[in-house]
Amino acid sequence: MPLAIRADARVLATTLKAGESAEYEAGKTRNLYLVPAAGSIEVNGVRVNARDGAAISDEAKVKITALEDSELVLVDAA
Repeated sequence: MPLAIRADARVLATTLKAGESAEYEAGKTRNLYLVPAAGSIEVNGVRVNARDGAAISDEAKVKITALEDSELVLVDAA
C-alpha cells in the first residue's frame, strides 16, 4: 500500500550498481533532497557519500551516477 503524503511531494527509492546512471527530470521549480543510504554517487558531477544529503534546486534534470553499488532515496517537493 502506498504511503499517503498530504503535500505536493514524492518519495522515490532505487538501487544502482557501480557505473550505472539514472536521470530524474523534476523541473526548475521543484526542490529535491537526495540521500544515498549506502554507497557513493555523483550528482551532476558532485560526489555524495553514503548518508550524506544533497539539497538540489534550480536544476531541470539531475544525473546520478553510482561510484559503487548504491541505495538511494529521493524526495521531490514543491
